[in-house]
Parts: sequence; C-alpha cells; structure tokens
Amino acid sequence: MRDSGRDTSPNAVLRDAAAPADAPAASRADAHADAPGAGTHAGTAPRDGGAPAPARKVPPGLLYGLRVVVVAHAAALVVAASLAGQAVQAGGGAMAESHVMAGMLSHLVAIVQVVIALLVWRPGRGAGWPALASVVLLAAEMAQHLTWESLGAHLPNGVVMFGLTTAVLVWAWSPGSARRR
Repeated sequence: MRDSGRDTSPNAVLRDAAAPADAPAASRADAHADAPGAGTHAGTAPRDGGAPAPARKVPPGLLYGLRVVVVAHAAALVVAASLAGQAVQAGGGAMAESHVMAGMLSHLVAIVQVVIALLVWRPGRGAGWPALASVVLLAAEMAQHLTWESLGAHLPNGVVMFGLTTAVLVWAWSPGSARRR
C-alpha cells in the first residue's frame, strides 16, 4: 500500500538519496527546496506533492472601477449617437449642441477609462489590450472633432468607437478579466 503523504516521484527519490541519511525525511526535502531548478512555475504543482499556489487576481477595486467607467462610456456614446440622429433630423440647432456636449462628456469618460485601464494593466498585472484599445478609442474620439463636417468619415469613426467600447465592455465583465497575466 502506498503512503499518500510521501512524495515518491523520481526527483524526490534522488533528492532523498542525496540528503544525509540521519536527517528526517521532511527536513531532507526542505534542505533541497531552494536548490536550482527546485522552484515551481506559475500554475504547476510544487515538486513536494502539495497543491499549486492559487492564481493571483487583478485587484478587485481596479477592475470594478474599469467596469463602471466602461459602462458609463458606452452609455455616453449611445446618448451622443442618439442626439446626433435627432440633430440630423432637426437640421441642427439645439440638438446639435446637445450632441457636442454629449461628445465632450464621452471624451472625459474616455480619459478616465484610459487611466484606469493602464492601472489594471501595469500595477494590476491584468491584460494590456484593453489599455491599448482605450487609448485608440480616445484618439478616435478626438478625431471626431476633426471630421464633424464630413459624415463620410464621422460616421464610420463612430462605428469604430462603438466596436472598441463594446469589446472592452464585454472583456471587463467576463470572468477572465480578473486573472493576472
């Protein structure tokens, strides 16, 4: 019958054979734990037969902050697009000014999103692509100011903004967003 508490792997047998015979088995394993190559890789079981270390997660406060900001950003884009459609139908005027104000609000939220996405990426050790997507999204929103007279460029740019926001929104609320890279 096997002793389930004792490591019988080939590495453990060699390690025990190299340790002094009068040392207890537990201290022989501990004596070689800091030997070169004795460490474990992330996500693998330690060589002494114990359970693998739990995976570390992105700080929940940062991730929650990113989720809130991305939802706010998506809402601001929906409002801005709605106001744009109404402004086109009404021929400008107050609706066009409302569309511009909603766009400005969207820019402010985009700046906050970039900051939080960078914090999730670097100190939080989360995925980096949402930070890059947030920077590209901010640049696309700034380009909206340059293309407001040309609907041929303004509308496709708006579609790109919706796509990037949706991608970051779906990722932020997925279970995989909490895993560190």
